[in-house]
Amino acid sequence: MMEIYLLRHGTSLANEKKLVCGSSDYALSGKGIEQASRVCQELRKIPFTRIYSSPLSRAINTIAELKSPVIVNIEDQVKELNTGDVSHITLPELWSRDERYRQPWLSPDLRYPGGETFREMVTRISEWYNTRATYWSDSDKILIVGHEGTLRSIYLNLMHLELADYPDFPIGNCDCLYFEKSDNKVIRFEHIKLKGTEGERN
Repeated sequence: MMEIYLLRHGTSLANEKKLVCGSSDYALSGKGIEQASRVCQELRKIPFTRIYSSPLSRAINTIAELKSPVIVNIEDQVKELNTGDVSHITLPELWSRDERYRQPWLSPDLRYPGGETFREMVTRISEWYNTRATYWSDSDKILIVGHEGTLRSIYLNLMHLELADYPDFPIGNCDCLYFEKSDNKVIRFEHIKLKGTEGERN
Protein backbone atom coordinates (compact mmCIF):
# COMPACT_ATOMS: atom_id res chain seq x y z
CA MET A 1 0.00 0.00 0.00
CA MET A 2 1.04 3.61 -0.48
CA GLU A 3 2.73 5.37 2.44
CA ILE A 4 2.86 9.16 2.72
CA TYR A 5 5.02 11.02 5.22
CA LEU A 6 4.41 14.76 5.67
CA LEU A 7 7.37 16.27 7.53
CA ARG A 8 7.38 19.69 9.11
CA HIS A 9 10.73 21.53 9.02
CA GLY A 10 12.92 21.96 12.10
CA THR A 11 12.72 25.01 14.35
CA SER A 12 13.62 28.17 12.44
CA LEU A 13 14.99 31.51 13.58
CA ALA A 14 11.51 32.93 12.91
CA ASN A 15 9.92 30.29 15.16
CA GLU A 16 12.22 31.26 18.00
CA LYS A 17 11.29 34.94 17.58
CA LYS A 18 7.56 34.06 17.21
CA LEU A 19 7.39 35.88 13.88
CA VAL A 20 4.49 35.49 11.46
CA CYS A 21 7.08 34.41 8.86
CA GLY A 22 4.83 32.65 6.33
CA SER A 23 6.67 32.05 3.07
CA SER A 24 9.59 34.34 3.97
CA ASP A 25 12.85 32.41 4.03
CA TYR A 26 14.24 32.05 7.55
CA ALA A 27 17.05 29.57 8.25
CA LEU A 28 16.97 26.74 10.76
CA SER A 29 18.14 27.69 14.23
CA GLY A 30 20.75 25.67 16.12
CA LYS A 31 17.91 23.75 17.73
CA GLY A 32 16.35 23.17 14.30
CA ILE A 33 19.60 21.77 12.89
CA GLU A 34 19.79 19.32 15.79
CA GLN A 35 16.16 18.28 15.31
CA ALA A 36 16.74 17.79 11.58
CA SER A 37 19.73 15.57 12.21
CA ARG A 38 17.71 13.37 14.55
CA VAL A 39 14.69 13.05 12.30
CA CYS A 40 16.93 12.15 9.35
CA GLN A 41 18.38 9.28 11.39
CA GLU A 42 14.85 7.86 11.66
CA LEU A 43 13.81 8.60 8.08
CA ARG A 44 16.92 6.94 6.61
CA LYS A 45 15.35 3.60 7.56
CA ILE A 46 12.52 4.17 5.07
CA PRO A 47 13.12 3.37 1.37
CA PHE A 48 11.39 6.43 -0.08
CA THR A 49 10.54 6.29 -3.76
CA ARG A 50 9.55 9.96 -4.14
CA ILE A 51 10.66 13.04 -2.17
CA TYR A 52 9.29 16.57 -2.47
CA SER A 53 10.29 19.70 -0.59
CA SER A 54 9.30 23.32 -0.24
CA PRO A 55 12.00 25.58 -1.72
CA LEU A 56 12.45 27.45 1.57
CA SER A 57 15.81 26.75 3.21
CA ARG A 58 14.31 25.64 6.51
CA ALA A 59 12.56 22.78 4.65
CA ILE A 60 15.39 21.80 2.30
CA ASN A 61 17.97 21.82 5.11
CA THR A 62 15.77 19.69 7.36
CA ILE A 63 16.51 16.72 5.09
CA ALA A 64 20.12 17.66 4.28
CA GLU A 65 21.37 14.60 6.17
CA LEU A 66 18.80 12.17 4.76
CA LYS A 67 21.32 10.84 2.21
CA SER A 68 18.63 9.28 0.05
CA PRO A 69 19.47 8.13 -3.50
CA VAL A 70 16.10 9.59 -4.57
CA ILE A 71 16.19 13.04 -6.18
CA VAL A 72 14.48 15.71 -4.09
CA ASN A 73 11.91 17.57 -6.18
CA ILE A 74 11.75 21.22 -5.12
CA GLU A 75 8.12 22.36 -5.36
CA ASP A 76 7.24 26.05 -5.11
CA GLN A 77 3.54 25.29 -4.60
CA VAL A 78 4.04 23.62 -1.21
CA LYS A 79 5.46 26.76 0.39
CA GLU A 80 3.83 28.18 3.51
CA LEU A 81 1.08 30.81 3.38
CA ASN A 82 2.25 34.06 1.80
CA THR A 83 1.75 36.50 4.67
CA GLY A 84 3.10 39.44 2.68
CA ASP A 85 3.73 42.70 4.50
CA VAL A 86 3.19 41.25 7.99
CA SER A 87 5.71 38.41 7.65
CA HIS A 88 8.33 40.09 9.84
CA ILE A 89 6.16 41.12 12.78
CA THR A 90 5.37 38.89 15.75
CA LEU A 91 2.25 36.78 15.97
CA PRO A 92 0.90 38.71 19.00
CA GLU A 93 1.33 41.94 17.00
CA LEU A 94 -0.61 40.47 14.08
CA TRP A 95 -3.41 39.22 16.34
CA SER A 96 -3.67 42.62 18.01
CA ARG A 97 -4.28 44.16 14.56
CA ASP A 98 -7.05 41.71 13.70
CA GLU A 99 -8.11 38.82 15.92
CA ARG A 100 -9.33 36.89 12.87
CA TYR A 101 -5.72 36.07 11.98
CA ARG A 102 -5.51 33.86 15.07
CA GLN A 103 -7.78 31.28 13.35
CA PRO A 104 -7.63 32.30 9.68
CA TRP A 105 -9.41 29.18 8.41
CA LEU A 106 -12.60 30.61 9.96
CA SER A 107 -12.17 33.75 7.78
CA PRO A 108 -10.56 32.06 4.76
CA ASP A 109 -11.04 34.98 2.36
CA LEU A 110 -9.30 37.47 4.65
CA ARG A 111 -6.23 38.58 2.72
CA TYR A 112 -2.87 39.06 4.39
CA PRO A 113 -1.66 42.56 3.40
CA GLY A 114 0.46 42.11 0.27
CA GLY A 115 -0.02 38.34 0.47
CA GLU A 116 -2.65 35.68 -0.14
CA THR A 117 -5.81 34.47 1.56
CA PHE A 118 -5.99 31.30 3.57
CA ARG A 119 -8.30 29.76 0.98
CA GLU A 120 -5.78 30.51 -1.75
CA MET A 121 -3.05 28.69 0.18
CA VAL A 122 -5.18 25.58 0.78
CA THR A 123 -6.31 25.54 -2.86
CA ARG A 124 -2.72 25.96 -4.12
CA ILE A 125 -1.37 23.10 -2.01
CA SER A 126 -4.35 20.82 -2.65
CA GLU A 127 -4.09 21.33 -6.41
CA TRP A 128 -0.39 20.53 -6.26
CA TYR A 129 -1.07 17.34 -4.27
CA ASN A 130 -3.89 16.17 -6.55
CA THR A 131 -1.76 16.74 -9.67
CA ARG A 132 1.27 14.88 -8.30
CA ALA A 133 -0.82 12.03 -6.85
CA THR A 134 -2.01 11.01 -10.32
CA TYR A 135 1.53 9.70 -10.97
CA TRP A 136 1.87 7.69 -7.75
CA SER A 137 1.26 3.98 -7.31
CA ASP A 138 0.26 1.86 -4.33
CA SER A 139 3.87 0.74 -3.93
CA ASP A 140 5.22 4.28 -3.47
CA LYS A 141 6.68 5.61 -0.22
CA ILE A 142 6.43 9.38 -0.41
CA LEU A 143 8.06 12.10 1.68
CA ILE A 144 6.80 15.69 1.48
CA VAL A 145 8.79 18.26 3.47
CA GLY A 146 7.13 21.57 4.21
CA HIS A 147 5.39 23.72 6.74
CA GLU A 148 2.38 23.69 9.02
CA GLY A 149 0.25 25.04 6.19
CA THR A 150 1.58 22.35 3.85
CA LEU A 151 0.88 19.51 6.25
CA ARG A 152 -2.53 20.74 7.33
CA SER A 153 -3.72 21.45 3.78
CA ILE A 154 -2.74 17.97 2.57
CA TYR A 155 -4.30 16.43 5.70
CA LEU A 156 -7.54 18.30 4.91
CA ASN A 157 -7.42 16.98 1.35
CA LEU A 158 -6.66 13.35 2.30
CA MET A 159 -9.36 13.26 4.98
CA HIS A 160 -11.94 14.88 2.67
CA LEU A 161 -12.68 17.65 5.17
CA GLU A 162 -14.17 21.08 4.59
CA LEU A 163 -12.05 24.20 5.06
CA ALA A 164 -13.94 25.05 8.26
CA ASP A 165 -12.64 21.73 9.67
CA TYR A 166 -9.02 22.74 9.06
CA PRO A 167 -6.99 20.80 11.65
CA ASP A 168 -5.58 22.92 14.47
CA PHE A 169 -3.92 20.20 16.56
CA PRO A 170 -0.30 21.05 17.45
CA ILE A 171 2.32 19.95 14.91
CA GLY A 172 5.80 20.27 16.37
CA ASN A 173 8.93 20.99 14.39
CA CYS A 174 10.14 17.78 12.70
CA ASP A 175 6.90 15.97 13.48
CA CYS A 176 5.50 13.72 10.74
CA LEU A 177 1.94 13.09 9.68
CA TYR A 178 1.84 9.51 8.37
CA PHE A 179 -0.82 8.03 6.10
CA GLU A 180 -1.36 4.59 4.63
CA LYS A 181 -3.55 4.54 1.51
CA SER A 182 -5.15 1.64 -0.30
CA ASP A 183 -7.55 1.88 -3.24
CA ASN A 184 -7.24 5.66 -2.97
CA LYS A 185 -8.53 5.69 0.61
CA VAL A 186 -6.70 6.52 3.83
CA ILE A 187 -6.78 3.37 5.95
CA ARG A 188 -4.41 4.54 8.68
CA PHE A 189 -3.24 7.88 10.04
CA GLU A 190 -0.63 8.56 12.71
CA HIS A 191 0.91 11.72 14.10
CA ILE A 192 4.57 10.79 14.68
CA LYS A 193 6.26 13.22 17.05
CA LEU A 194 9.99 13.83 17.02
CA LYS A 195 11.49 11.69 19.77
CA GLY A 196 12.77 13.56 22.78
CA THR A 197 11.73 16.99 21.50
CA GLU A 198 8.51 18.94 21.77
CA GLY A 199 9.22 21.40 18.94
CA GLU A 200 7.75 24.87 18.50
CA ARG A 201 4.52 25.91 16.92
CA ASN A 202 4.31 28.35 13.97
